Amino acid sequence: MSYCGQNGWLNLYVVYEETEFKLSLSPAVANRILRYKGLKPLRKGRRSKRHLVSTYFDTPRHALRKSDIVLRVRDNGNGREQTIKAPFRGPAGLQNFCEWTVPVNGDSPNLSAVDDPALARRLSRRRYEKRLGPVFTTDFFREAVRIRTKGAEFELAVDQGVIHAETPGGRVEEPICEAEFELLSGDPARMFDVALEICEAYDIRLGHLTKAQRGYALARPALRPRPLKAPKVLLTEEMSVGEAFNFIIAGALEHMFANEIPTIEGRAEGVHQTRVAMRRVRAALRAFKKILPYDKRKAFNGEFRWFQQRLAPARDWQVFLSETLPRIASAAPGQDLAIERLRRIARAERRRAVGDAASYLESRRYARLLLQFERWIASVEKEAGSKAFSQPVKPFAKSVLRRTWRYFLEDTRPLSRLPDEDLHEIRKRGKKARYATQFFNSLWSGPQVPPFMKLMGRFQDSLGKTNDAIVARHILAAVKPGRLDPSVVRLAQEWSQARVRKCLRTAQPQWKRLGRITPFWEVAE
Repeated sequence: MSYCGQNGWLNLYVVYEETEFKLSLSPAVANRILRYKGLKPLRKGRRSKRHLVSTYFDTPRHALRKSDIVLRVRDNGNGREQTIKAPFRGPAGLQNFCEWTVPVNGDSPNLSAVDDPALARRLSRRRYEKRLGPVFTTDFFREAVRIRTKGAEFELAVDQGVIHAETPGGRVEEPICEAEFELLSGDPARMFDVALEICEAYDIRLGHLTKAQRGYALARPALRPRPLKAPKVLLTEEMSVGEAFNFIIAGALEHMFANEIPTIEGRAEGVHQTRVAMRRVRAALRAFKKILPYDKRKAFNGEFRWFQQRLAPARDWQVFLSETLPRIASAAPGQDLAIERLRRIARAERRRAVGDAASYLESRRYARLLLQFERWIASVEKEAGSKAFSQPVKPFAKSVLRRTWRYFLEDTRPLSRLPDEDLHEIRKRGKKARYATQFFNSLWSGPQVPPFMKLMGRFQDSLGKTNDAIVARHILAAVKPGRLDPSVVRLAQEWSQARVRKCLRTAQPQWKRLGRITPFWEVAE
């Protein structure tokens, strides 16, 4: 709790760090979850119930949102309070915010009520206050109970209500039905223990969007979740190995969570980016394997691989429709009817595969995996030992890159002589090497870094195009017999073989150059 003077007045505001995660629920589960028998011995005190109405404010161009700041005024039943939220770097996979809360009079925010220097650098009263206006409102009932288990204490709250916003087209609403786990003290892993027990009893799904994010998207549809590419990894030499691991894993999880809703909504690019994010999680586990417990690392790697493989058909059919089929059609004049039939079949297969991908991400198995993984990430340093996590990151990164690079270059045969399986193996090794260099390349600043990364990218693109041509043969072979015109299948096979030869002619000199180049981490600084 902080006190500060302002124009002769004494302002009282509370500053604290909030670490939490959410579960998305159905109304039926929401009405039962706090009465779950497994919670009874862990409760501290009685359940509380409050009606909370919060109005969120921003400038017309969302200057606060763009600065990762949330400003709300809440009627909590006993008065009004203003809360300002900003993210801070906390445990990976959790939602972590620093909050400044102060009582206010009326429905409008008062930025002068909080003059914390840490906040003043990001929030200028003179710049923002006169332009602030309401953006959206949350109106929900919160039923909550405190849980104490194994030295940790947290609040489990169930929120049910609506988010609403006034738009040029009229009032729009979206339901709220979620459970929120907020750490009060102790080890965050204890929250996941309880959530996992709930996951076994009810159908739940992790919720990755805050109410503020959902409200902004409701008020401005352009902000709705859309497929996103992975963020760049920017490490510094001052980081420890543990800090680098948490930073990389947090980025990979953020990437995966950002693409979950687009995948569930049936967007093929969301499926692709979700698979990329899972691959990045697995690559991070591999890169840091020397400091991670073997059994759990292998178990999580295997489970993420299982989901990655189940999502693959949606990606394969999307590539076939958007990239492969137009090329086959251009090579087949006079086959318009057969090509159009193939296009209809491919669309149906893509629709089915994307639906399957959405069902996998809505499954209890997926919810269990995320809860177990985040619980492990929250406690892995204790398991592995702080000594391994506290070593400097750059020497560790160099050893990882050396090992990965040797593995990548093991097979020195010309690419044109390799069977499909061996080409795919080199492509997988190349991905492992590329992800490792993407994780750690920011630790080096020499002029040789960008050309090296570009060469790795070009080689992977060449092998990716080769793989797409090979996959085209495989997925067509899996179509039910009799559905495809034999002449089109034959045409696709001929095109695939020609495409593979062409791509390998491009990839071979890149492969030779990669075998001769001195990697940037071996260049004297």
